[in-house]
Amino acid sequence: MSGWTFFFILVGVVFLTTQLFRVIDYIERPAKRHHRRTAAR
Repeated sequence: MSGWTFFFILVGVVFLTTQLFRVIDYIERPAKRHHRRTAAR
């Protein structure tokens, strides 16, 4: 494995991990907003 191959694999893994956490945040945000509205009432 050359240095460039390792670099591109590393960039791909970081990109996919970032997307995974963005999806998790998107799923959690509506639930958090809903709880805050309920608590405010």
